[in-house]
Amino acid sequence: IQLLVPLISIIVAIISAAFSYYFTKEQQIKAEERKLKTEAYIKLIEALSNNVLLENVEDARRVLADARNRLLLIASPQVVKCLCEFTDYIAIDNHNVFCQTEHNRLLTELIKSLRIDLYGKKRINKGYPNVSLSGINRRGANNGQ
Repeated sequence: IQLLVPLISIIVAIISAAFSYYFTKEQQIKAEERKLKTEAYIKLIEALSNNVLLENVEDARRVLADARNRLLLIASPQVVKCLCEFTDYIAIDNHNVFCQTEHNRLLTELIKSLRIDLYGKKRINKGYPNVSLSGINRRGANNGQ
């Protein structure tokens, strides 16, 4: 019996250390994943901004395509869905009539999905307004900017 108490203490200490290591490592991996997503999402927003600000449309499109393709690997399924819907809508080969309202709706849904993916809470978007990009207007429509 005298040997049993120290043995139990050692086993409990080992199990406790293993659990502590596991949960710490899990939190560390989640933090690294969030940092990676945050950086990729910021690159996407920069690429979207450049798409309306830069005069060199080809360079802006290339940067946007790179940012989009990177997200296909790391983004949540909902972000990928919203991203594809938005980028399909703004694609050069989309010959449908451009509607600023639809553009802004798709952009808002994309940004909301990014926010949910980063913060893990749907309520993060409570009261979030419809948004638009500021910049030059390439299609000739009056976007109120």
